[in-house]
Amino acid sequence: MGRIQSNVGLVTGINIEDTVNQLMQQNSIPKTRLEDRNKLLDQERVAVTELMTLVVGVQLTTDQLGLESLFDAVQVNSSNSSLLSATASGSPAPGSYNFTPVRLAQTQQLASSTFASADQQLAAGEIKIHTGGFLDRSVPLEQLNGGAGVSRGFINIRDRSGAVESIDLRFAQTVQDVVDSINAATGIKVAASIDGNRIQLNDLSGSTASNLEVSEVAGGTTAADLGLAGISVASNSATGSTIYELSSTMALRQLRDGRGLDFPSSGDALAVQLRDGSSFNVALSLDSNSASLGQLLDAIETASGGKVDARVASDGQRIEVVDLTSGGSTFSISSPSGDLAAQLGLDNPAAGGTIQGDRLIAGLDDVLLSSLNGGAGFAALGSISITDRSGATDTVDLSSAETVGDLVDLINASSAGITARLNRTRTGLEIADTTGATTSNLIVANADASNSATQLGIDQSVAANTLDSGSLRLQFVSRNTLLSEFNQGQGVSLGTIKITDAAGVSATINLVNKNPTTIGDVLDELNKLGLGINAKINDAGDGILIVDTIGSSGTLTIEDVQGGAAAADLGIAGTEAAITNGGAPGEGIDGSRTFRITTTSSTSLNDLVTSINALTDGPVHASLLNGSGAGGVRILLNSAAAGGLGRVAVDGADIVSFTETSAAQDALVAFGATSTTGGLLISSTNNQFENIVEGLDITINGTSTSPVAVTVTQSEDKVADKIDQFVEQYNKLRDKFEDLTVFNAETNQVGILFGRSSALRVDSTFGRLLSGTFRGAGSIASLGQLGIRLNDQGVPEVVQLGNGVTEDQVLVHDEKSPEPT
Repeated sequence: MGRIQSNVGLVTGINIEDTVNQLMQQNSIPKTRLEDRNKLLDQERVAVTELMTLVVGVQLTTDQLGLESLFDAVQVNSSNSSLLSATASGSPAPGSYNFTPVRLAQTQQLASSTFASADQQLAAGEIKIHTGGFLDRSVPLEQLNGGAGVSRGFINIRDRSGAVESIDLRFAQTVQDVVDSINAATGIKVAASIDGNRIQLNDLSGSTASNLEVSEVAGGTTAADLGLAGISVASNSATGSTIYELSSTMALRQLRDGRGLDFPSSGDALAVQLRDGSSFNVALSLDSNSASLGQLLDAIETASGGKVDARVASDGQRIEVVDLTSGGSTFSISSPSGDLAAQLGLDNPAAGGTIQGDRLIAGLDDVLLSSLNGGAGFAALGSISITDRSGATDTVDLSSAETVGDLVDLINASSAGITARLNRTRTGLEIADTTGATTSNLIVANADASNSATQLGIDQSVAANTLDSGSLRLQFVSRNTLLSEFNQGQGVSLGTIKITDAAGVSATINLVNKNPTTIGDVLDELNKLGLGINAKINDAGDGILIVDTIGSSGTLTIEDVQGGAAAADLGIAGTEAAITNGGAPGEGIDGSRTFRITTTSSTSLNDLVTSINALTDGPVHASLLNGSGAGGVRILLNSAAAGGLGRVAVDGADIVSFTETSAAQDALVAFGATSTTGGLLISSTNNQFENIVEGLDITINGTSTSPVAVTVTQSEDKVADKIDQFVEQYNKLRDKFEDLTVFNAETNQVGILFGRSSALRVDSTFGRLLSGTFRGAGSIASLGQLGIRLNDQGVPEVVQLGNGVTEDQVLVHDEKSPEPT
């Protein structure tokens, strides 16, 4: 039977489907309204998000405008960039700075004697490459006259023939530079030399027509500062006044040939027993690396309560302590902790209530005997016997010597036909026969119970005209050595070091966190690790020694971790080996900065080059120079480090001798020099001078005796860029704002955020930002002072920067409506 299909009710006649649809449609109206409302809210949310994104963009640009560094930006220009270039590394003060590029940095080069071929075999022995310990030191001018230094300029010297020459000392760095400049003068015949702590002049003209005279030039004080002012003598020789002696302002780190003083890490540094039976101790809170001698003397007097006078001795070379009390007790000074009394020589016996210390500074070009032998000095020197090659013999008493210069003078006063001088490497002594005879060997022997000749390394008998002491081991690494000057001036890259002692116990130390400045700081931190080690300066005074204090079957190991290189730079990376510790065999790691190469009878010139280049952290780079001297071959050595601290010396002339072909020297620049004065002389191991004026770096590219002007001016470019960015971001915000809040009166169409409070708050806030004033921003109180203002359409435009820079292009908002909402 079929089914009836109809949309019309059989009884009512009503269209059921239409009715149901209408009812459903009526019931869905709230739902539709809700959906429409959700869509609108979604659109508003998206609109608000877009608006806020642009608000953040504007905020970021205003934050940039609020940075102080933005307004500190500078522009740097050099008047001659081919000689000297300059850049701003910070915010240097605006102004003009005059720098004279005096000297470029130079790397030392040495060339060997000539060999027939690269395969030629060498003699068996040891070659030492010294990176320090040089005895030909010269005092910087800044340390003269009690630290007051020298006002560099010109001096006039007249020889006895009447000839006069003006000597340019504007750029002299050391006393030796002064001597060299005088000796280089061609218009006069005068030779300059150093006599202890004074400069000596000798007339070589052979005339007596005039006095030997020294005078100032253009009202300067250079001659006076050098102790030469007022010299006018009818003599062929004149010696200036003393210009180098101890002063209260002298830094402790300059004492004892730069070794400074070692204060105990804990406990009292000095204990003083007075003649009246009372006593006192001195606990020092001074920094041995930055304190002055005056501070040390004051600390001693303060601790005494006025019972002693601590002062510089009358000779200016040592200190003395005077007991102001009286009584029958013995006046003495000792060290309960450390050995400061011995370092100062205050453990010497008293004489008449005064204890006079040991000499703390040497001459202008000299070093102390106490600095030799790794800083241990020698046992009391006595007499030596010298026999020249003619057979004449003399005994020389060396007991009064305090410096190497004293030794040379005493030996040269001998009646034997010899001359004493620094050896070829400038690390020891050379005794040269001057007789020209060959009857006898040249002989130096001990003539005392102290074995003085043996201590000095000159106890020799040679069938030659010279004998060499070898290195006298001047200490050049001490606890006060700056890390920045260590390792040939290349410094130490702070990082993490891992140490495993012989018992297998490990510890790491991050030197970056410790921030040490001296070798002593590093040693103290290593000794705090609680491992079976003792970190100290080695006996040769040329590096760090890590002693294994456990002595078990394990192996002490030191390594760099986390990509660092501190252990390698300090010379202590590796595993322990046999060492000589205080004269007794031991185990440890010796970070000596003196490098040794052993040769055998089968070692060739090529092999030696390979061995030199294979040295861990080697101080030189070696190469072969072919075709030298009738087709011969030489070894060329280039120091691994530029500047004066990169200097090396090669000891082993019986195997291969080297001659310096290019001296190691620092770059020099004079600040504020003029045509008559030298200003301040500043050195660098390379040609770059970082932060020479705070925030200013310079690089010298050539040399000149005339200054180069570096001009620093306030830069407006960065401010202008940030203002442009602000206006650009703000106009983007305005564009979007107007799209979202638009009202079309003709069509009654409105933007999605028309009339919304969130949009109105944005409009109000930024209106105040552009037209209002601020507090706490210094001299800038509104954006108008930066050149930003609203035009007659209420739109920001850049008209002129507050610091006077006019914009070529005015940034105007691209209007979409005649008036902003």
